[in-house]
Amino acid sequence: MRRLIVVNVLIFAVLASAVGLAYYGYSYTADASTRDLKILQDTMRELAVEKVGGIESLIVDSDQRLFDAIRLDNLAGLGGVVENTHPWVHSVIVLDDNLTVVPDGYKVVGEGSKDFLEMFTKDIVPTLPLVTLAIGVRGHTFGEWNGQRFLFSYMNLVWGDRIYHVVLEENWPAIITSAFPTFLPRNTPRLYKIIDDVTGVTQYGVPQLDVPPAQIVSQPFVDTFDRWTLQVAQKDTSASLARGRRRAIDFVLIGISLSVILASVVFFALAIRRERRANELKSEFISNVSHELKTPLSIISMFGEMLAAGRTKSPQQATEYAEIIWRESVRLARLIDNVLDFAKIERGVDVYEFAEADLGDVVARALELSVHRLQKAEMTLSSKIEPDLPAVRLDANAVTLAVLNLIDNAIKYAAAGKKIEVELRRDEGALVLDVRDFGPGIEEDEHEAIFERFYRARAVRLKPIRGSGIGLALVQHIARAHGGDATVTSKPGRGATFSVWVPIEEAGEA
Repeated sequence: MRRLIVVNVLIFAVLASAVGLAYYGYSYTADASTRDLKILQDTMRELAVEKVGGIESLIVDSDQRLFDAIRLDNLAGLGGVVENTHPWVHSVIVLDDNLTVVPDGYKVVGEGSKDFLEMFTKDIVPTLPLVTLAIGVRGHTFGEWNGQRFLFSYMNLVWGDRIYHVVLEENWPAIITSAFPTFLPRNTPRLYKIIDDVTGVTQYGVPQLDVPPAQIVSQPFVDTFDRWTLQVAQKDTSASLARGRRRAIDFVLIGISLSVILASVVFFALAIRRERRANELKSEFISNVSHELKTPLSIISMFGEMLAAGRTKSPQQATEYAEIIWRESVRLARLIDNVLDFAKIERGVDVYEFAEADLGDVVARALELSVHRLQKAEMTLSSKIEPDLPAVRLDANAVTLAVLNLIDNAIKYAAAGKKIEVELRRDEGALVLDVRDFGPGIEEDEHEAIFERFYRARAVRLKPIRGSGIGLALVQHIARAHGGDATVTSKPGRGATFSVWVPIEEAGEA
């Protein structure tokens, strides 16, 4: 009992360790994956902030230089100031405090358009927060008017006691063409994409980021292109692929290791259970065999002692005693043969000697040896042996032992039926021996189990019937050694028919 408790504790400890190891492994791998993703996201976010900040700083700094260069008393030279100060300004509009264009207050870099100035003063100026904007603070608006998109930067300035407003119309397509490639190059390990948050249209960069959404970071423009967002992702390079493969391999290896450990523990537990059951069966076998050996030995000893002491009333009684001693010695010899043959089979020793023989003669001789046993059990036996059966190669002693075991099995476990039927016949390419009893029968789920060593049917376990539990196992082993098999057909309450068959062709060719 103590050993069993120790084994169970060890099994539980191994299972607990395996589960703990698997949990730790999965947690560590998952945490490592999360950390890698977090590091990647932080790196991409810092990069996105840097890129957007660089683009907007370039534009804002250019705007500020131009704002600083514009003087209300020197608007005649405004065109030259613009060309020398800001590379991406398309036009400059200077308004007085009434939001009216001052003289020489409209300058265009390149070709101008009166239609634009009219649209600007009529439709755009009322939408710009020029009146509420603080002095010296840059403002911007990126929007659409009359189907066209414009980017405006503006600032309120003071000249003497006068307040005036300077509005810059940015040439934003030129900014995308010249500035964006400098900050967002295409031939890098990163993927860049600028998208309009309202329309979802890609304004610059790759059309599609073919990476998981969790690996994409976004940074909006705040000082220039309103409603535009820069998206940055890491290309699926060999390094990221290697990390993904490593994580997948880690999970697979952990799963395989856990499965192997659990399978080993289950196998170990089943092996222990099976070994314990085998030990129990062996103990029962030793007890039963000891009783089986003791009974005929006691009878032989008793009647031998009576003969030796001359306690017989007549020669006929002495003969009777001698026959009893002979019969019990035969029974004892058969039991010893069973045990010895079973021991050889367990060790894998070849115990069979094949030769050409008539199976009918072997069966008839085995039935003759069972006569006294049947008479003592008050049972009758009827036999039917088909004539002219072909000779086959077999071990006569082994087959005789198999038949005696089947008869002895019927006498022990089917005595209430009082009758045994034996038939030997030819069935196509095999010789079939049927031994039928009229006893209690065998449950269908035990038909295969009863041929296992040490197994005894449930119907007889509670009855005071001794048995070694190896007789039917020997019968099946003998049958299979001859190229055939042993089976049973039975239903509870209707007796049982044990069939042993030997193939004629295979036996003859052996």
